[in-house]
Amino acid sequence: MDIDLVRQHVRNDPFARFLGIELLEMDEGSSKVALTVGEHMLNFHGVPHGGVIFSLADAAFAAACNSYGQAAVALNVNISFISAVPVGTRLVAEATEESLGRRTGLYRMAATTEAGDLVALCHGTAYRRNRPLMPDLD
Repeated sequence: MDIDLVRQHVRNDPFARFLGIELLEMDEGSSKVALTVGEHMLNFHGVPHGGVIFSLADAAFAAACNSYGQAAVALNVNISFISAVPVGTRLVAEATEESLGRRTGLYRMAATTEAGDLVALCHGTAYRRNRPLMPDLD
């Protein structure tokens, strides 16, 4: 499948668009996404809600594990939150494939500030479904 079509499909994710997540890079087995922390993303402690950071890392994970054009869904994702950031911080999450099998893939996601300070670290296992990502195009 044409990777440019897969990139466009990923860019059209409604939830990621709602959060303001942008796809910056995507190649087979890897991706990079970003968002800027807004006031509406804060929790009652005044720091970014963990769900926002998780969603950013998950968007990178989804892009990386679906990058081959084969539908893949999360089986498990775990996250360790390292530090908090203020409103206006641009966060970047990169997903890297660590292992790829016929039915599963293992990915590492790191969420950082643009300066490279670690905010969260994740690992995810994807289940590779036996169907194309975009059935109408295959």
